[in-house]
Amino acid sequence: MEKVNYITQLNAVFELFNKDHRIKQGHITLYLAFFQKWNREFFKTTITVNRELIMERAKFKSKTTYHNYLRELNDWDYLQYYPSYHPAIGSKIKMSIFFVQAGQNLANSVPELGQILVSSYKHKTKENFNKLARPKNELEVLSFFKENNWPAIEGKKFYAYYQAKNWKLSRGLKIKNWKQSAKNFVERGFKIKEKYTSPFSGYVDNLKNNNVKDYDIPL
Repeated sequence: MEKVNYITQLNAVFELFNKDHRIKQGHITLYLAFFQKWNREFFKTTITVNRELIMERAKFKSKTTYHNYLRELNDWDYLQYYPSYHPAIGSKIKMSIFFVQAGQNLANSVPELGQILVSSYKHKTKENFNKLARPKNELEVLSFFKENNWPAIEGKKFYAYYQAKNWKLSRGLKIKNWKQSAKNFVERGFKIKEKYTSPFSGYVDNLKNNNVKDYDIPL
């Protein structure tokens, strides 16, 4: 039996759900149905599940929907699914652990079927969200610009500029945090606009000048 903290496990997985743009409501309800079963069996390494009962708890009416969400949770390392093709034997689920209780001896906790104890998805997620060297795509850049109320056209310029430079600075150094570079990019643009003076500005200022002019004096 694994040592799992109920609250910490749920908090950890919900934090991952919040960061994972692929997660939909169906994934969450299905995970909670499995989690309830897992908790009632005192967090056993694997649990045997009844599809009809899980579908009822997850409010699923379609077997196709159930299997689609289950397959995706498996592929994304939230759990491991071991299907049973025997009508009298239920399928097994191994829930990924996102929290190991303090003092637990990992060397003595050998998971079944060669699976690691702490889900690899946890480490991948941390790695992905901590690596800000470059954005995933232009859409992520535009979303970041929208959050900061910056013009979308500036986001397109920023992405095109650094994409062409392979996300490197002018001195050839790799960008460590593209979001910080975006802020610098926008701030420089604003400063340039503030300092920019139109070549017609002097002419316009003279037209607004209230000084009396003698138009008889030749130019």
